[in-house]
Parts: sequence; structure tokens; C-alpha cells
Amino acid sequence: MLPDRPLHRRTRALAAALLALGAAACSDRANPVGPGPGTGTPPGTPGTPITIQALECTGNRQTLAVSCAAALPAGSTQGDIIVGNQGVLVKLTSSNVAYNSGTGQFTFDVTVQNLIQQPMGTTDGTTTDPNGVRVFFSSGPTVTGGTGTAAVVPDGFATFTAAGQPFYQYNQLLAQNATSGAKTWTLVMPPTVTSFTFLLYVSAPVEYPNGYITLDGELPDYHYGPLHPTATHPLTAVSRTAVGNVVPGTTITFGTTNAACATVSGTGLVDGVQFATCSITANDGTRSGSMVFDVTGMTRAWTGATSADWSVGTNWADGLVPVAADSVTVPFPLASGNFPVLTSAVAISDLTVADQATLNVASFVLTSTGNVRTGQTAPSGIVASGAGSVLLSGANKAFQGRFPSVLVTGTYALDGQYHGVAPQAVDSGTITSDLFEMDVDAQ
Repeated sequence: MLPDRPLHRRTRALAAALLALGAAACSDRANPVGPGPGTGTPPGTPGTPITIQALECTGNRQTLAVSCAAALPAGSTQGDIIVGNQGVLVKLTSSNVAYNSGTGQFTFDVTVQNLIQQPMGTTDGTTTDPNGVRVFFSSGPTVTGGTGTAAVVPDGFATFTAAGQPFYQYNQLLAQNATSGAKTWTLVMPPTVTSFTFLLYVSAPVEYPNGYITLDGELPDYHYGPLHPTATHPLTAVSRTAVGNVVPGTTITFGTTNAACATVSGTGLVDGVQFATCSITANDGTRSGSMVFDVTGMTRAWTGATSADWSVGTNWADGLVPVAADSVTVPFPLASGNFPVLTSAVAISDLTVADQATLNVASFVLTSTGNVRTGQTAPSGIVASGAGSVLLSGANKAFQGRFPSVLVTGTYALDGQYHGVAPQAVDSGTITSDLFEMDVDAQ
């Protein structure tokens, strides 16, 4: 039995340390297999079967063949539907079947392919579990033709659905559709055995043994990427079992880890709010899921509706004070007549101050990583009512207009006339100008 493990930060360790996605093994004609029993709780106890039908494998020593077919439930007929049939959840494929009459060894190579959405052989989605993926014998091999007995030479014995079951171990993390390397299996039987049968299952730790919720078809913690503020994204949420089957009739509740970054409605409609990274979560009471959103910066317009204080949200058109990733526009005219005044140091991206509009940095530093352009008509532009200054730290950006004291640490090109107030300094940066002049007044 796989050992018990502590809970992972974003995963649940396997309840009995195995998810039986079981499958009967391989075929020299590339016949795969299908899955079986579930997990026992607590660890160390046999699991209860899930609705995945085992497959019965048969081998023939004389023709050197191994093939598998669904093991039919009692009373069923060949026309019945078998859930989890060949190649649905897992696929085992055999090759290089051989028999050595001198040693009595019947050998064949077997690969395991994971066909479910979540990775097998891991409890965190990235690290291979020490027990890897195990294919175990639920019963057999049982001789069905000829005389004598057949036995497995396994990698080990453990408790899966019963005590002392032989298994072969694949020390690999298998992502969806990934196929393991081949492992040679060995059965021992005398030449008097002509055919035999056995049942197999695949046991593997998985990240979400109790199931999960996909958002837009992706596993939990999928990184959506950028979402513009004020933009929306409708999520499609589906509750699924550990093997990916849809769980009908669930009620899913949505949430956000940071409402200042993005919000979500009761139906899963995500609204970008402000530059940050946050997760939108989904929960149905048993299973959970999440999606990571990077909310980008946007252009925020000053209104001055409440006062001249830059740091007051109601002075901005969308009610939010700009953050470092945002760009800013100060228009003219303003109905309020309140042009912005800094009350603390500020960092933004682009800045545009309209002709005849002003931005007063007071005694603070305004840092821009973007383009900065102001009007040319006095008293337009960026002004300082104290020892305030402007720091230009962007790469390959442009600037023009009217400024107070400026320090350039980035790379800037002058794309219009410039009027500044001393001191003006360049530290580890550059200013280029082919067509325009810089006019600097002494303080």
C-alpha cells in the first residue's frame, strides 16, 4: 500500500494513496486496458469499487499472445455497455512477447498511457511520487488451458483491493496522454501450460483524488493570463470525478482571492478591476477549482470630482487610484476645476497632461516608466509647489512638454519641445533629441 502523506498546499494526498484507474494489461496487438477499483479509507484498507469495469486478460504461451477484453458482470451479455472500456481512462500496450522453455519464463514488455485529464503518479502535479504508477494483479494468472500453474515475478507485493497483490511499478509522472517507458513483465509457467488469464488494475496517486472543478476545461490553478481592467471573462465551470467524468446536478459557488484585482458573479462572470494577480475559485462542497488571472494596467482619467488629492479614489473616473501599471490622463477642461496634487510619492506608466492642465507633484517624486507628454502653453504641464521632481525610468520611451526638476535613469527620446526647471540630471540613462531643444530655467 502506498504510504500515507501529509496534505499538500494545493492538493489532497491520495486517500488510500491510490486511485484505481484500473486496467487489464496489454496485448501484442497493441490492445490496451480499462480501469477498476477505488480507494480505501483509511489508508491500508481495501477500496470500494467505482463504476469502472475491469478487463480480463488472456495469454497464450504457444502463440505468444496477450490480449484483453472487458470482464462481463454476472448476467450480462456481449451487447451490454461496459463503462471505462479499452483506451478510455488508461491504456496498457504489450510488445516483444517471448517464452523460454528452459527457464519457463513468459515475458513481454508493457507501457502505460494515462488517458485522464489529471497527471498520474503525483500528488502535486509536478513531482513524481516515490511509488510512481503501479499496475497490480487483482487475480491470476490462472491457467485455462493445459496443465500446471503460472505465477508472477513482480516488482513487489502490496495491499490494493486485497492483501499481497503483486505489482509492477513505473517510476514516472504521466501527464494526460503521456506513455511510460516499457517495462518487462515476467510470468513463470511450465511448457504444459497453453493458456491463462488474469485481471489487472492501475493504481496511481493523483493530485485530486476526490475530483475537481474545471474552469474553461482546465485543471485547477490554470493560469489564464492577462485580463484588462473593466474587461469581462465568462467562466465555464464543471464538476468532475477524479477520472474526469462529469458530476451532474452540482451547485458551484464562485469567489475571488482579491476583489481589488478581479471580481466574479454568481454565474462565473469575471470582471477585471485593477492591476494585480489573483485567483477566481469555484467550489461545489466536495470539489474545488481555480483559475489565476493577471489583471493588466489601464488608462485612468482624472476628474477631481471630490478634491485635488491624487490619492482619493472618487477623484478618478472609475473610482480607483492609479497603480504602477496604470497610465494617467489629466484632461482640460475639468468641470470641477480641481487639477491633481500629489500627497505622497507616486509611480505610474504613461502620463498625458493636456494643454492648459497641470499636475502638481508638490514635494514628492513622480516616477514614470512610460511616455510622458504635457501641454506646451504655460502654466501647462507638471509643476512642483515644493521640492518635488519627476523620475523617468522607462526603456525606449518619449517625453515632451513642461516639467519641474527631472532625473532620467531610463532611455528617453525628446519628441517635442521641452521646458524644465533646474536641476535636470541623467544618471545611468540617456536622452536623445534630433529635432527639438531642451530649455531649462534656473530655480
